Amino acid sequence: MVRDITTSDTLVKVHFRLEQDEDGYPPYEWESLWARELGADLYELDNIPFFAQLVSLGDHIRATHRDGVLVFDEVVATGGHSTVRVIAFNEEAVPCLREQLEELGCGSEMSHVPTLFAVDVPPDVDYAGVRRFLDDLAGQGRLEYEESALGPIRFPAMR
Repeated sequence: MVRDITTSDTLVKVHFRLEQDEDGYPPYEWESLWARELGADLYELDNIPFFAQLVSLGDHIRATHRDGVLVFDEVVATGGHSTVRVIAFNEEAVPCLREQLEELGCGSEMSHVPTLFAVDVPPDVDYAGVRRFLDDLAGQGRLEYEESALGPIRFPAMR
């Protein structure tokens, strides 16, 4: 793979403030994501968010230092990826679900909760097919999922 020489290989943590609902979900006030420094307060997200909304792997974001912590300000350009969170109702099914999603072209990362994982749908993957797969399993009562960020649909002006 050819790398853009203007990007850094140095990963930094960018902190995202989370909005909790009346039930206290998500269970944290902050989520930190790895990002690659691009310069001028710009960063490219380098992992899949579990709780932060409207951001995905590959997005270019602006972040600034506040009280010694790098804090998310805004999305500058989408990377075209979509993010979905999945909670499976059977822990033993998780490896198989992740493999099936990988066969569809998706990546995923496990959370600290054994049945919760975040899914990255790259821009060249048919999101409708991924959604049909998840809808089918949700209809069978095997999982629930949440669409956190849907490619450039999040910010139509950035398409």
